[in-house]
Amino acid sequence: MSSEATTTFHSRADAPTTAGVIQRVLADNKATVLGQSPDGAVIDFQTRKTMLNWELLGRATITPAAAGSDVHMSLNVHHNRPPALMDGAKNRKALEKLAGQIQSALP
Repeated sequence: MSSEATTTFHSRADAPTTAGVIQRVLADNKATVLGQSPDGAVIDFQTRKTMLNWELLGRATITPAAAGSDVHMSLNVHHNRPPALMDGAKNRKALEKLAGQIQSALP
């Protein structure tokens, strides 16, 4: 069973603005940006380790849409960490929280 959590949402902001907001929210959460595509449409990141959770690897993909942009996000267990039974539920909860923060920060 996969522990990857995914979500998609729409932003009324254009793709570059949305990418900037995502980067700001990641920085506010002390996540590390591991890489970014030259056009900024794909952002790979790693969440920070907490007392109860290992680091998670994530990706945000921003696609221009008719009235703004669409964002597809995913979070999964870091490949250097052991899997656990509740990873799927924890990843889903962490992704919902992160996506909510990004949506709240969007103009």
